[in-house]
Amino acid sequence: MKVKKAIRAAWLAVPAVMWMVSSCNVMDTQPFESYDEATVWGSRATADAFVTGTVSAVMYGYVNGNQTSWEERTNNTVHNNGTGGFVRDEMDRYNGDGGLGDFGNIRRCNLIIEKAAEYAGQGLTESDSKELIAKGKFLRAALYYRQARTMGRFVWVDKVLSPADTIGNGLALPTTQSTTESYTYLIKDLQEAIPDLPETVASGDVSRDAGYAFLSEIALQGAAYETDQTKRREWLRLVISAADNVKNGTLASDYGNIFTEQDRYSGELIFAIYRDKANTTTEGIAPLQNVMPNTNNDILNRYNCGPLFETNGGQPFIGWMWWAPTQSLIDEYEVIDEATQQGVRWDESTQFKNSVTITQGAPDWATEGEKAEVLFYGTVNGDVSVSDLMYKNRDARFQASIVRDDDRWWNEEIRMTVNGNLWRKTNGAMAPHMSLTNYCLRKGVYNVQPRILAGTPTDYHYVVTRYGRVLLNKAEAILWLAGMGEGNVADAIAICNQTRTVHGKMPPSNASTLEDAWKLYQRERRIELVMENDYYWSLLRWGKHGGPANYGAEPGGKIKELTVPPTYIEIAHDRKSFYVGEVTHGNARTRAFREERRYLLPIPQGQIDRNPNLGPQNPGW
Repeated sequence: MKVKKAIRAAWLAVPAVMWMVSSCNVMDTQPFESYDEATVWGSRATADAFVTGTVSAVMYGYVNGNQTSWEERTNNTVHNNGTGGFVRDEMDRYNGDGGLGDFGNIRRCNLIIEKAAEYAGQGLTESDSKELIAKGKFLRAALYYRQARTMGRFVWVDKVLSPADTIGNGLALPTTQSTTESYTYLIKDLQEAIPDLPETVASGDVSRDAGYAFLSEIALQGAAYETDQTKRREWLRLVISAADNVKNGTLASDYGNIFTEQDRYSGELIFAIYRDKANTTTEGIAPLQNVMPNTNNDILNRYNCGPLFETNGGQPFIGWMWWAPTQSLIDEYEVIDEATQQGVRWDESTQFKNSVTITQGAPDWATEGEKAEVLFYGTVNGDVSVSDLMYKNRDARFQASIVRDDDRWWNEEIRMTVNGNLWRKTNGAMAPHMSLTNYCLRKGVYNVQPRILAGTPTDYHYVVTRYGRVLLNKAEAILWLAGMGEGNVADAIAICNQTRTVHGKMPPSNASTLEDAWKLYQRERRIELVMENDYYWSLLRWGKHGGPANYGAEPGGKIKELTVPPTYIEIAHDRKSFYVGEVTHGNARTRAFREERRYLLPIPQGQIDRNPNLGPQNPGW
């Protein structure tokens, strides 16, 4: 769609508040399909209806498919069908993944800002006007941030446009010319909005804390792309001050419940999007339908797998199963060492090393076609289950986020060993709708009764930002500044130990050096924010930093995590041996990252061809 058409379509649709308006008098006297300007902005109730619709339209862009699709572009998860051109870096400059545009929603934000000011004293009080303007600016910054972190640049529109603002096939306005200009606009919007945002709001509304939370993250991402060291320091300090200004933040005692119906209004949540079962079914929620496997007792019997399922007529799992967590993600959840009572990697614990022999090569029981995938294998010495050795006493966020072998899920005994009931080949060799890695995602999966099935009504809430995320933003800013000769590494470690001990139920880390602090922080952020649309963007920041944040590489170097193949676990049926291998299904093994161009996605070249004002093209494209 041409830029001009998107803008004009939004411009013509402006007056509608549609069915959100609740005034009986209005409904009785006005046309049902639209309302005049004075009706919309002449009272707080009708203005709020327009703002509420805009909040939903803008903030929904952070969640649902984005929580999973950006995750698969890292080494955290793998798609059931392999991988697309994005991870193989086979995109060209016509790629539109950067999200240029969304001019209809930009117009909605600008309408809020302009009309709330215009109708102050004409149906809106001065305080109403200020609050609505603040929400409009917050939403504009949040919307543009999605474009800033992908393309670095965007078409900055800060007024309600008219047809006179277009020329030829597009806008007369240019794109911003640098990431500095882009992030300066976003930071300014938020700084102007925050004082007039309400401190206390209903769940799902925009608060002052939400303003500070987004400011902490936007300033952090912007600082990574900033080459002027004075400006970078300024924005990193802003991250810290914004995080400190979040007043109602708290860490929930039960991490997993934050993302389910158990604690959907958790005090840790700063902004979430709430869906009601009156108009929501499971197939519309990607983190539900698309992480659930699909098999049944007839299939288990056909392929000699088990144990059989006991609920829902032998069909408790009937999802679409697109995304599965990788073994490399599971490796990051530490286990408590029985001898030292400290957190260590699972295969470095005393109990594991005393009971398992690790061997290079492939075990005899691996199929011939898969022996080339094997990275290493282990054999148990003694009467103990390898699954117990790998999965017991893990960081509490592991059990809250991951379904693994010898687990219980949906009141079923889960077996992900060879010939287990949720084994990756339960439906036949590399059949669709089963996990490629022998793990499933538990985080964010509501207990939908009687099961997750297309068409089943469900409530749901998407977590956009929360206090744990804000704390980690602050920790990263401290580490950046410490590397620049300013900031206390111990402060960053202390923050990481907050999420580690409260959410992970792990002993505090004894890290002390800057290098160890970065390792602690990166592991902490990765497992704390998995499936929250964060890891890909964090990897870009760490690559921009270089040094201890990216394996000693120069700033702007290749990012290892975006090039390594996804990995899986295979456990023998008797749970006495296992191997770790690389997923080769489809194109999953082929991953690339061209650092000269992938820190920013392209401005779609087709748009530049039609409208040169949108150029120049980003580097490398």
